[in-house]
Amino acid sequence: MDLTVIYSVAIVLLIACSAFFSMSETAFTSANQIRLKKLANDGDARAEKALRITGNYDRFLTTILIGNNMVNIGATSLATLVFSVLLGNETGALASTVIMTLAILTFGEITPKSIAKKNPERICMRICGIVHVLQIVFTPLSLLFTKLTSFINRKNDGEVQMTEDELEVIIDEIESDGVIDKDESELIKSAMRFDDIQVSEVYVPRMDIVGVDVSSTPEELGRLFTTTGFSRIPVYEKNIDNIIGVAYAKEFFTNNLMDVRFSIRDITKPVKYVPETMSIATILRDFQKSKVHMAVVLDSYGGTMGIVTLEDLLEELVGDIWDESDEIQQDIVQVDEDRFNVKGVANIHDVMETLGVDFDPGEYEDYSVTGYIVYKLGRGPARGDLVEIPGVTIRVGTVKGRRVVESEFVRREEVSQDEAGSE
Repeated sequence: MDLTVIYSVAIVLLIACSAFFSMSETAFTSANQIRLKKLANDGDARAEKALRITGNYDRFLTTILIGNNMVNIGATSLATLVFSVLLGNETGALASTVIMTLAILTFGEITPKSIAKKNPERICMRICGIVHVLQIVFTPLSLLFTKLTSFINRKNDGEVQMTEDELEVIIDEIESDGVIDKDESELIKSAMRFDDIQVSEVYVPRMDIVGVDVSSTPEELGRLFTTTGFSRIPVYEKNIDNIIGVAYAKEFFTNNLMDVRFSIRDITKPVKYVPETMSIATILRDFQKSKVHMAVVLDSYGGTMGIVTLEDLLEELVGDIWDESDEIQQDIVQVDEDRFNVKGVANIHDVMETLGVDFDPGEYEDYSVTGYIVYKLGRGPARGDLVEIPGVTIRVGTVKGRRVVESEFVRREEVSQDEAGSE
């Protein structure tokens, strides 16, 4: 048989090997580890073998690259030899370069990688046996290159592999792919941020506390329970800065129904005290262990800043929680022609659109009313703070921790410079 024919067949086989190596690289790189782990847990031996290969990714990649380069170089060398015989040395070398570049790119790189990208897990499981054998065959070479790579990258061994911000990007991508919906995505991200939130960001300020003096009569406490709808009310002695415990509606009404004579002090239960810098994740764990659902927040001097409840903590995870005693309110409520009550969580752009005001956020890149007010003030908000922007005056109303719960937007007419000058 003519050597040219033999070399041509060898070239085709080498390009096929190149396609296999390229497909393997893309399949194992793109494979969803979670899906493979699920299949392995269900008893699929091939998925378990594929996971073992990806578990030592450096060895796998080194094996694939060694094999791919060997077959590509071999195919190119044989092609140069064949074309030199057929077309002469100069023309043959040029023809070999052009044809082999197109052949390897088309059939050895682009096509197999595109196929592998569509269903990487299935391909991984089909070829994992062959890849495992190749890893054994190329062990001496792959070990040499792996050690060399480890030596070069030794300074990066202590670096964090993934940050929370990068994980949030992954969650956003999963959401955009339709694997999870928006609510699930927000819940996951809220859970990730949960440990980073301090109690000072979620507590109910001292001025907004509804409490009862321990010397008050049970009838006064009963009126508070019925008018507020609260199931727990802080009990203080002399003033709200000295909260000594908490009274529970369940015990109060049980005693009333059973005609038991009692004082407010008799039904006052202990309350926890926490510093303003404590993580809400830590407080939640304390609530779970102690079965207490309310804590007094103390400032750095030991004074009462406010209170925090289990509901306040859970709302950081799942958003506002409404019960039958709550009055559900809209984010934007028009009071009169130019006056609006606006929630701190409202979208500042939506608010300005509702007011019909041209809005320039400046360097503010977020969306909430609370964030914009803090951006304009340059500090934490307090009740009564004013923010003046073109066409609107913002007055801070209720504040919870360092967040604005409610604010008032007043639309006003802007006076042009020409009109001001004529006056």
